[in-house]
Amino acid sequence: MHVVWFAEIKWDYLRTRKQQLIRRRPADLDLLFFEPYVRGRDNRYDLRPVDGISVATIPFVKAAPGGPARLALTWPVVRGGVDAVARQRVRTHLRAAGIDPGRSLFVVSNVYAIRVADALAPRRLVYDCNDAHADFPGMPEWTRDYQEETFRRADRVIVSAAALRADAVRARGHGRDLFVVGNGVDFGAFRRALAAAGSARVDRTRMRVGYLGAIAPWFDFDLVEKAARARPQWTFVMVGPVLPGASAEVARLAALDNVEFRPAVGHDQVPGVMSAFSVGMIPFRRTTLTAGVNPNKLWEYLAVAIPVVSTPFSAEVAPEPGVVALVSDADAFVRACESFQAAAGDAAARERLERRAIEMAAAHDWDRLAAEFWACVRAGAENG
Repeated sequence: MHVVWFAEIKWDYLRTRKQQLIRRRPADLDLLFFEPYVRGRDNRYDLRPVDGISVATIPFVKAAPGGPARLALTWPVVRGGVDAVARQRVRTHLRAAGIDPGRSLFVVSNVYAIRVADALAPRRLVYDCNDAHADFPGMPEWTRDYQEETFRRADRVIVSAAALRADAVRARGHGRDLFVVGNGVDFGAFRRALAAAGSARVDRTRMRVGYLGAIAPWFDFDLVEKAARARPQWTFVMVGPVLPGASAEVARLAALDNVEFRPAVGHDQVPGVMSAFSVGMIPFRRTTLTAGVNPNKLWEYLAVAIPVVSTPFSAEVAPEPGVVALVSDADAFVRACESFQAAAGDAAARERLERRAIEMAAAHDWDRLAAEFWACVRAGAENG
């Protein structure tokens, strides 16, 4: 059976939920991945084979950052024109690939693509909702219309967090054909990478408080700055891309002697980078966007057996004694880190942490989550 995925990111963008799920699809599913146009990136409109799937760039409607394009897109007729071009390109690629939409499963994670996908009348339309798209900073008001429309038009909705499920129920008016499949970690790869690195153990009593992931406007820079100033003998390390709107805050934080910023690393390097941290942090501010976040980095930190200190931004991050601490301010953040630092010097406490952290991470292995996801996507479709 054919699956056509309408994505909001490039296929080669980091290693996100989409790539993890697609790489683990059932062997009998052929997949075509339509990625959006992104200024400054490689936009190839031809259909080409990549990593065992077919990929093509489609000029979907998107939120322009500013200027005439942003103004023009406020007009529904302009967005309709962009959709018409995108729809024709999609049709051309489907014909070339021998794909009949009426016999295919469509998965939409790009809300701006909903009208293009729905107009092609697929056998089933599934919305994989991993974010509250309309709540990203700077989104135009009409983004919410697309998000609500995607919830309503989808035959089946899969969300990654409880807050997103509530959004779906509110938009759809019911909870039917609605499933929760969370985010996770490539558990086997992480454990293999650590084993291959050898038996050398990092001295976690020398505090390196680390973060790996996108550094975005919802990052609590004030909390981290206060903690860094309170403990100048600790090192705070942030690894990842700096998203628009965060540059000024990053520059302010980077001016501190004990704060380091590093560029994003490849997925294969993530376990090694994380394992050098004494504590993994997730200091997000609570917003309508972050309330719906199920952070992969939580399960990745745990897979390398390091404790986690997080703010209570999402119900998906729950406290776990000796392993995950939730804090609301810099003083509590420092105390939690100090508690983990003390435990690192106790062999029995360290063993308990490692055992429980690895157990929690294993329960969120992408292998298991992908099996759940594809079962939800295709159940009944072959006979329905």
